[in-house]
Amino acid sequence: HHAGGTIPGAISIPYNEAADRMDELGCEVDFDGFDCTEAKPVALFCNGNWCGQSPTAIRRMIEGGYPADKISYYRGGMHAWRMLGLTVPDPCQRKNNQNPTDFAANH
Repeated sequence: HHAGGTIPGAISIPYNEAADRMDELGCEVDFDGFDCTEAKPVALFCNGNWCGQSPTAIRRMIEGGYPADKISYYRGGMHAWRMLGLTVPDPCQRKNNQNPTDFAANH
C-alpha cells in the first residue's frame, strides 16, 4: 500500500479494516464493540480527492463509536501532498524496529 510513499508518520490501515482495528487508535475492545473514550486524534487520507475510501472508513468508524471530533480528513490526499512538494518518506528506508506500514516522521 505504501509502495509509492506516504505522509510522514502515517500508519496504513486499509479503509475496509478501519472500523475493526480501532483498538490500534486508542479504543478499548468491550463486549459491545469498542469503548472509544480514550480515542486518539486521527487524520485519514487517500490517494487524492476523487477517492471515496477515507469517507467510507470515517462513516464506519463513527458508526462503530469513534468520536467524530477526533477525526480529521485530508481531502487532497497523496496527490495534493506531492503537488505541494511536501515530504514523502522513501518506503525502502524504514526504521528497523517499526511495523512494515509505519514510517519514520524524520525521514
